[in-house]
Amino acid sequence: MSMLKKLVAILAVLSGATALSGCVATHSGQLLISSEVAGKGVYYVEQSASDKRNLAAIIAERMQARGLNAKAGPDPVPNADYVVTYVDKWAWDMRMYLLDLRIELRDAKDRSIVGFGDSSQTSLAAMGKTYADVIDVALGELFKK
Repeated sequence: MSMLKKLVAILAVLSGATALSGCVATHSGQLLISSEVAGKGVYYVEQSASDKRNLAAIIAERMQARGLNAKAGPDPVPNADYVVTYVDKWAWDMRMYLLDLRIELRDAKDRSIVGFGDSSQTSLAAMGKTYADVIDVALGELFKK
C-alpha cells in the first residue's frame, strides 16, 4: 500500500472516531427502596437556588405523568415522604443546552439519598431535545422497572 493510501486510511478512521465521539449520551441511576414503596410516596420537588428555568415544575410534571404524587413550589409539602433535588449543568455550543442532569430522591425526614437518576449528553446528542426529554431520561433511570 502506498504511503498516500495509508495516510488517507488513517485520516478516515480518525475522522470517523472524532465524529462519533460528538454524539455521546450516557445515563445511569438506581433506586434504593422498592418501587412499590416509591410508587405510593408523596414527593416534593425542591427548586435549585441557581435554577432560572424552573426545572422543578417540569420534573414534578414528568413525575405526575408517571403516576407519582409530586408537587413543586416555593413551600415544602408538609406530608412529603421524599424530597427531590437536582443539579443541572449547562453548556454553550451555538446554543445553551442541558449538558448534565442529576436528580436525587431523598428521604424527607433525614435527607438521606434513596435513589438517583443521571442524564448526560454532548451537544450533538442533545440536538432537538427539550428539558422534558432530558428529565424523562433521568427519571427513567431512577424509576427503572
